[in-house]
Amino acid sequence: MDYPLALALVDFLPVLAMAAGIALLAPFAARTRGRLPGWAALAGGVLVVLGGLLKAVWKLLVAAGGPDVGWLAGVQFYLFGPGFALLAWAVLGRRPPLWGMAGFAAAGVAAALATGATWPLLLVTTVCATILGVRLLLLSRHPAGRALFGFNLLGTYAMGLLASRPEQTIALQWVEETLNTLIWTAFAVAVLRLTRQDVPAGNRSERTGETPSPLQ
Repeated sequence: MDYPLALALVDFLPVLAMAAGIALLAPFAARTRGRLPGWAALAGGVLVVLGGLLKAVWKLLVAAGGPDVGWLAGVQFYLFGPGFALLAWAVLGRRPPLWGMAGFAAAGVAAALATGATWPLLLVTTVCATILGVRLLLLSRHPAGRALFGFNLLGTYAMGLLASRPEQTIALQWVEETLNTLIWTAFAVAVLRLTRQDVPAGNRSERTGETPSPLQ
């Protein structure tokens, strides 16, 4: 498909919004859950943002008449699954154990490689993104923040339905990119509100005797 250059450039907007939200979420996880969850959130965020960025770069190359480097688009599935698994674990607060979430993501990667299909990674991504969204919604104590997290969560489901349509017209892709930008802008704003609310003393890392995180 020939992508308009404007559409390809818009594809970078949700990536920027996603990066902004995760840049706020990683220090929050470190401050409220501990140093290791903070680093896990940062690592998971890097994987997720990288996946979105590479997909946007691929679309820009195609729109500009450059080479069709297919792996730039396909690799996002292998980055999203582990990335969202790390993010979900980071906000859960060490339960379940890290190896459990890592094993779940690794099983998805192994199944995708064995079958040559992306559905195992889509399953991992959907489950972990749902855990992340629900947990953040519950952590938020402000109705506006909860509404934004809820919109982000439901919007990701809607994006999945739209992206699965066999005929991806240019008009439909404009709808998808607009919705995707709104979804991740809502996420960034909701995380910002979350970081500004008071943190219960029992959740602070210093109460657990952990060394303050450099992510703070």
